[in-house]
Order: sequence, then structure tokens, then C-alpha cells
Amino acid sequence: MKIDVNPKMLIWAREEAGMSIKDVTDKLKLQISDLTQWELDGREIFFATLELIARLYKRQTAIFFLSNEPARLKKPKDCRNLAVDNGNFSPETMLAIRRTERYLHTARELLGETYWNKQYEWLKKFNGKTENINKEILLLKELLELNDSTKSRQKSDIVFKNWRTKIEEKLGIFVFQFPMSGNELDGFSYAFDNFPYAIVVNKQNASVRKIFTIFHELFHILKHNPGACKPDYSINQLNIEFECNTFAGKFLVPKEYLNSTNSVDEIFKLARSLNISGEVYLRRLFEENKISKNSFFQLLNIVKERSNRFSREKKKLKGFPSRTIISKSTRGNKFFNMIMDATISNKISYSSASDLLGLKVCNIRL
Repeated sequence: MKIDVNPKMLIWAREEAGMSIKDVTDKLKLQISDLTQWELDGREIFFATLELIARLYKRQTAIFFLSNEPARLKKPKDCRNLAVDNGNFSPETMLAIRRTERYLHTARELLGETYWNKQYEWLKKFNGKTENINKEILLLKELLELNDSTKSRQKSDIVFKNWRTKIEEKLGIFVFQFPMSGNELDGFSYAFDNFPYAIVVNKQNASVRKIFTIFHELFHILKHNPGACKPDYSINQLNIEFECNTFAGKFLVPKEYLNSTNSVDEIFKLARSLNISGEVYLRRLFEENKISKNSFFQLLNIVKERSNRFSREKKKLKGFPSRTIISKSTRGNKFFNMIMDATISNKISYSSASDLLGLKVCNIRL
């Protein structure tokens, strides 16, 4: 059976999925000329083909029959050095942005504006100005009620969970982790319009890198300038990325914990003791003038290569966690528990909770 649809909705859904016409036709084995024509006039599409397109875009089939296209998804500013203001993200990253927007919208609907405004009273104490970084680091540590967490001897994945919990409980900022290409983004901050806000980290990354990303993105929020980032230490990085790196580095590695060294082995040993990456430790040495500029750039590529090799080896060691554990890991305890509480109190249906948490209804009933 052939049907007619709104061609503007076909274009809208494809672009919101982060796909080109060629991407779609290659995946679905369609002719480029056919999809191009459908996006021009929306006429005579096989319903089965439309269902395949909807599934690829992760949309309801009914959306293609709307008369007016919905508002475009708000995207954080592209702060990657090689794609400044480009904003062309992969389908995986666009899906992560869409899911983030949906989860935050759900949180606003469930708990209300008054609740979230109160949760974010702390933000009025910050302005994110570069000259106030040291002052705001101290203020943040006070808000998070830290007890010398920097010197923790726990494994990095446990430390990541602990930081995540602190940010969610004390600041009200959701911390999600979604799979994105490791070559594209380390994470992004999502802080538009009304509260609440979110920090999203790349689930593919090592825990020490995710820890750094959390605080890098947090400074984007303090500056009221959300970004999509892949922090590095090149001399060509954007000013705002340099500031966010500086904030995260100083927060995680105070000057008094630095030992001057030119040994790569020693750098990684000291970095592990602080649950940070070798790159972050090396950068902090450079920032505090404990290593020369020449030594910094000579060591940087060596440290990066060793970090990448370690990450590749660690990815081979994967278990098979339950769906509930995966759901909590992706969405964080704050969002997971909020949805469970709303389900128990009949604010949302079990089917809606199932969709939001990626769980079967029988798992939620437990």
C-alpha cells in the first residue's frame, strides 16, 4: 500500500537523526532518487518503507503525517577544535542529545518548576569568570561536602560513580552516559532555558576520562555556555575549552598533590593515585610550571598513545550486566529513582516508565 506524507517531516526527522540522504539509502538499500523525491513531494511511499525509515530515525511512524514540523532540537555549541561552530554530529550523538532533552523534559513535568528552581539556588553563587576559578573551586568543594576525595585510593570506576552521585544529589544536575564515537565527543553539557540541567559523558571512555569530562562540562554550566566537547591540550583549543580544562584540572589535582617529573612511568603512577588520566596530570605539571613547555609537548604524544593503548586493552574485558544495571548506569540513580517513584505513585504509567528506563514492565513491577 502506497501513502502520502508531509515531505517536510521526512526532512525534519532525517536531519534530527543526524543523517544524510546517502546514510539513509545505504542503510535501508533505497534509491537516492526515491528518497530525494519523497522529501520533495511526500507522495506514494510504501507504508512498509515508511516504517523502516521511522525505525531508523527512532520515531513513531505517525510523526510523518503531522502538518507542522516540531521545533528543532537545541544542540550545545560545538566546541571541538577541528569543527568550531560546525554542529554536525553523528546519529549516535544526535540520539544522545534527543534522549537528554526528553529525560529533562520528563523531570520538569514530574517535579515542577518550583522544585527545580529551589534545587538550583546554588548556581546564583557562581559566575564562571576565569579570574574566579580558584574561588569557585573552593565554593564547589564546599557545596559537594568533600572529605579529601582527591586522595581516594578506590578504583576509578567507583570514584566516577561517587563523583556522579555527588553532582546529582548536591547540585541537582543529571549525569547521563550514552555511547558516542570516541573520536567525536568526550561529552556535552545541556543547560538551556528552564532547570534541570544535564552533563552527558561518552560511555565508551575510560572512567578517568569521564571523571575529567564531568568537571569540564560543569564549568560550561557555571559559565552558562553549554558545549559539546572533546577536550585536548593543543595550543589551538578554544578559549572556553582552555578555561574548562583549567577548572577541571585544578579541581581534581590541587597544586600541592603535584610532584615534578619527566618520567612517563612516574606520571602514570601519580595519575592513578589521583584517579585521573596521565594527560591531565601532565597538563597540571605544565600549568603550575613544574615542567618546561618543550618537555610538555615532547611527553604529550607518548602519554596519549599509552592512554589509548590501555583503553583499547580494557575494552576487551567486558561482562554481561543485567538490564537494570545498564539502565541505572546510563541514566544515573537520580533519574532512575525519580521514574520509579513516579510509577509507584501513579504519576506515570508502567509502559511509559518501561520506555524511559529501557526495561520490560515486569522488571519495573519488581
